[in-house]
Amino acid sequence: MSSLPPVLIFFVGALIVAVTRGHMRRGVLLAIPVIGALNGPALGAGLAVAASCDILVTSEKGSLGLPEIDVGLLGGGRHAMRLFGHSLTRRMMLTGYRVPGAELYRLGIVEACVPSEELMGVAMGLATEIASKSPIATVLAKHALNTIEDMSLRDGYRFEQNMTAELGKYEDSKEAMLAFAEKRPPVFKGR
Repeated sequence: MSSLPPVLIFFVGALIVAVTRGHMRRGVLLAIPVIGALNGPALGAGLAVAASCDILVTSEKGSLGLPEIDVGLLGGGRHAMRLFGHSLTRRMMLTGYRVPGAELYRLGIVEACVPSEELMGVAMGLATEIASKSPIATVLAKHALNTIEDMSLRDGYRFEQNMTAELGKYEDSKEAMLAFAEKRPPVFKGR
């Protein structure tokens, strides 16, 4: 685990992102958390990349949309469903509507909507907070979230409990509990 960076941050929107079919969920499949920072429109495949991130932040210039209908294409609806509700997903796909950054924040799709010059600082702040946690707990938590996403409540809860038991086998888990009891910050070693 030590060869992996604690968190991966990349910018979506206002960039040309080359993706091919079957690679949209790469962010979801990575063992480490992925923070997506939107600094412009993330449309179509860009929306799919954004939907594959663990956490999203946006600048006021950011937006998500499905413009395919305007150019005689379809696609992105299933990825949009990971982020948006029934009606808004359909509005986006049927009209090409682009959801602006402030609305993404109001809807809870992104964690922050800030001026462009503050975007990287906000993303790095989240990355720093995540990186301060046990790397083992972080990887297991992401694995659990990815696995339970399509499970029933009962099965998902059971899976999480199994992951908790797995985490308990590591020194980092014992250190976190001891640090909590001693009212001090934990010192994680990734073991």
